[in-house]
Amino acid sequence: MEIRRSYCGLCHPRCGTLLHIEDGKVVKITGDPDHPITQGALCERGRLMLDHIYHPQRLNYPLKRVGKKGEGKWQRVTWEQALDEVAAKLANLKDKYGAETLTFTHGTKRTYHWDCRRFFNLFGSPNTCGVNTICMCPSYATEYATYGGMVMGSELLGAQCIVLWGNNASKSSPIGSYPKILHARKNGAKLIVIDPRRTKEAETADLWLQIRPGTDLALMLGWIRHIIASDLYDHEFVANWTVGFEELKAAVEPYTPEKVSEITSVPADLIIEAANTYAMISPAVIPFGLGLDKQGVNSTQCARGRAILRAITGNLEIPGGDVFTLAGEIGKIHDAEYLELNHLIPASQRAKQLGSQEYPFFGFPGWERNSAANKKLPKGYAAAPEAWHSNLAHAREVMNAIITGKPYPVKAAITLANNPLLALPNTQHVFEALQALELYVVMEYYMTPSAALADYVFPASTTVEQPELWLTPGFCMSCPQGIEPLYERRNSYDFYRGLGVRLGQEEHWPWKTVEEVYDHCLEPVGLTFQQLVDQYGVLGKREYRRYEKFGFGTPSGKVELKSSIFEELGAAPLPEYHEPKWSPVSSPDLAEEYPLILITGSRFMPMYQSEQRQIEKARKKVPDPLVSIHPDTAAELGLSEGDWAVISTPKGSIRQRVKITDAMHPKMVDLQHSWWFPERDPSLPDLFGAFESNTNMLCPDDPEFCSPEIGSWPHSALLCRVEKEREAEMAS
Repeated sequence: MEIRRSYCGLCHPRCGTLLHIEDGKVVKITGDPDHPITQGALCERGRLMLDHIYHPQRLNYPLKRVGKKGEGKWQRVTWEQALDEVAAKLANLKDKYGAETLTFTHGTKRTYHWDCRRFFNLFGSPNTCGVNTICMCPSYATEYATYGGMVMGSELLGAQCIVLWGNNASKSSPIGSYPKILHARKNGAKLIVIDPRRTKEAETADLWLQIRPGTDLALMLGWIRHIIASDLYDHEFVANWTVGFEELKAAVEPYTPEKVSEITSVPADLIIEAANTYAMISPAVIPFGLGLDKQGVNSTQCARGRAILRAITGNLEIPGGDVFTLAGEIGKIHDAEYLELNHLIPASQRAKQLGSQEYPFFGFPGWERNSAANKKLPKGYAAAPEAWHSNLAHAREVMNAIITGKPYPVKAAITLANNPLLALPNTQHVFEALQALELYVVMEYYMTPSAALADYVFPASTTVEQPELWLTPGFCMSCPQGIEPLYERRNSYDFYRGLGVRLGQEEHWPWKTVEEVYDHCLEPVGLTFQQLVDQYGVLGKREYRRYEKFGFGTPSGKVELKSSIFEELGAAPLPEYHEPKWSPVSSPDLAEEYPLILITGSRFMPMYQSEQRQIEKARKKVPDPLVSIHPDTAAELGLSEGDWAVISTPKGSIRQRVKITDAMHPKMVDLQHSWWFPERDPSLPDLFGAFESNTNMLCPDDPEFCSPEIGSWPHSALLCRVEKEREAEMAS
């Protein structure tokens, strides 16, 4: 039996794997014990990779629609024919409407992302969009504005205090951060968990703050006030390396423990104890967690609050703290921002970016300011802000333009490893937009509800069928291709290069393969991609407090507790808490009709976002979408375990099965997100059941629900009603 090294890419990390091959076919996948990062660990999601590679429902050939949109009639075509036709149609639409007529939606890094941005910059369209607005990007862009880089390297193993804030690591990072948290706990680290649910981490935490969803920013401001008022902040760091401290002090003054308790439902004495624990035990970390990014109106300022807490307690860039510096040789490698070619899209096209007038911080204006400040630092100090992370059109405004033709016509879209009907809020609005497109092109692994509405569908290769350079602030890993792509699957670089060459971009795509791209990226450190594979990657070493030499990558060169970039763009330069639009406090009359607080977007194994629904082993573990509800609440509503229930908000209604658990607060429910049913009819009107149990049917995206800085929409802190399905049908 032959054994080859490869990697898993069924979620964000690239865990090392070994492929066991017989007669040219992978028959078994195990964790790679020699991998320096993951050391043989493989989660239950990773153990589905074999089923994913050979699944009978995989897309294996390019398809062209021959019936009506959504009718499910396809013709198999060659890659050359499909690329020729798509390129010709894009050229015609560009000539007629301008480059901005093309948009794009992408998902969570199953493919390369810099190649998409490179293509769009060369094509001349500023209108890439996706779920970034609620997925890491509020934190990413905001931390760059605050201290010139994003903390992606919380040093959990060396921390003495860990604060999990909107971070359910046992579900979201079972191989990455969760084992490190357990190790730190064994070494005596304190654990504080802020989560409305009693998660696995909350059960064993030293302190669990069961917060009312959507009020996290108020709690952060209360912590900041208490730390300052109790003289627990790092005086030397604040004096030498921050600006805006006095303004911050004044801004947080109203957030007394009693006031914050009233807002958050967390007892005042627990607020004080938690703030003391975090401020008085060093080093301490607040690792990134997605829970804060999907809160809607407060999401951006939540990222500001977390960044400020790290800074005033002196936990930035110290051993065992929150670090973001690149280290040693890693800083020399050509990164994704370098590959994006952002400088080649002209200012006239940048100005047309949809949503950048409403949300300039998340579009070109904010990204340009973050980039300019970052570039004052020596290369290698902190990675430049990648445009695909933090410089996007707003999805709502893109959909509006497709439907209305205003402010200009958007007639074409490309979707890559993304399912916008399941990923974006206000599903009916997205559906209307996808139907209205003149040209819709999808590259995917399976036929999805969104792909079923496409004009052309291209088959995407699995991560084990393509190489990748995994570059992070702490290490650089080679992710070797394990097998040749099956059938006619290809990687996203081949797709975009194929289109780019046909559209006159050939000089900017000089590398025929993505491995050649990675050879180019590694030239500054004297390596090829294969040499990095041979030595298992990993370059550089961690360095600390480099701001003492170079400062921070902000306009002032210091941590901006009061953000000059926010202020320049008309956003609040200091964190401000706003009560969510739908809440028992802001909408008491609405709460009479919708008495429960809804959260959604929580991770659950072994599925990831809208993926793995086809895989039998995954469906045996989670066969149906689940709504988690407290036993007392279920009894009051006449619900039993396994009942189908109807969950409604003012936006719409869906159905899910009841899961009764005392991990939930009696006033809350938690819905599994992104559900669709690959076994169902792929054609309209059913469309794989995309409208039946999809939580985005319940989620609004109107401006009053979104963060004013970047337009993050809410997946949490909404109001809902839950009824037994038959009773709900009779009532309707």
